[in-house]
Amino acid sequence: MPELWIPYGGVETLVTLHAENLGSIAETSPESAPTDVERMAELVKGSSQLFVTDFAPATLELLRLLLPALTESRNLKLFSPAPRRIEAAVAELKGRVATLPPPIPAYGEEPAYAPQILENGAKLFVGTARPDPMFGIQDAKVGACLAWVANSRAAAATARKEMEPEPFQRTAAYAEVERLTEKLPDSKFITAVPRGGKLRTVMEDAPFDAIKNGFPRIQMPQSRGVVLGAGGRGYDDTFSSALRSVWSALEGVKRTGSVLLIAECSEGVGSTALEMLVTGRMDLGERRKEKYVDGLEEVFYLSKLKDEYDVLLLSGLPETYARSKLGLTTAKGAGEAVGRMLNRLGRTGKLNVVPRASECLVQSG
Repeated sequence: MPELWIPYGGVETLVTLHAENLGSIAETSPESAPTDVERMAELVKGSSQLFVTDFAPATLELLRLLLPALTESRNLKLFSPAPRRIEAAVAELKGRVATLPPPIPAYGEEPAYAPQILENGAKLFVGTARPDPMFGIQDAKVGACLAWVANSRAAAATARKEMEPEPFQRTAAYAEVERLTEKLPDSKFITAVPRGGKLRTVMEDAPFDAIKNGFPRIQMPQSRGVVLGAGGRGYDDTFSSALRSVWSALEGVKRTGSVLLIAECSEGVGSTALEMLVTGRMDLGERRKEKYVDGLEEVFYLSKLKDEYDVLLLSGLPETYARSKLGLTTAKGAGEAVGRMLNRLGRTGKLNVVPRASECLVQSG
């Protein structure tokens, strides 16, 4: 009887299937490619500010690799949207990582930059790449804008004009944030590409297609059910983050099939739009509002996912949120979740498994 371990927050949850129910597995085992650590260290030493855009495992691993350079550069200013996460993972940086107050737009809904990212002096932005339904890929450039440029997501959504998810496609939304980063003086963007929950390689100022090609394409015959893990801590901390992670893996399941999404969601639903949804200030049927709110496209993603698949959620979200407000079927454990899927598909139904949907592109074949 195959035992499969799916990332769930900072641990893994066990999914057990009978051999006759196991379809294909999208493995993304740890794998390293050459990384010019000396070059990265020189960039750190030559910078006056370092901005860490996320706290994905590969980002934290890169910071550990660069620790000698970070320790040597005592005058280097470090910033992160989640300083405590960075300092907890890299204890040697304790007391050195600061956050920035959100920039205040000077002209209504126009993008507004945090003053520190416009200062003179070499700046380094570091983050991990992941597929994203609006941007195609979220990399260090996208992460920089979402963290330190107010209204950048609204500008990207306006440039995109429609909400259909397009993971791994260079969209107008990505082009817009790339345009926003062109205004940052003397800046370098370092993007880590993960594999198996670890750092695979690091790219400096890489174009979209180069980052895209760092992700594996996995051929998988479609089945009537799929078990998806968002990727664990750094990917499934909120429902918003997990919801954005599934679209690169849905080729592994037939339309109207069953999807089990495994995501801890320890920090709640995440985006402003989803918060409005669960508090009754927005309706699930809404597609557009007169004024954009962060994550509005996620209301569409949730509705589309539910319309096209039978969705089951295994998470730490309160039942009143997951079931009553988001309208999802929930389970208390992996065994119960798999049992429900097989009750729908039949005892001989096949389930494909994608343990880390945020690390690969699944293609049906």
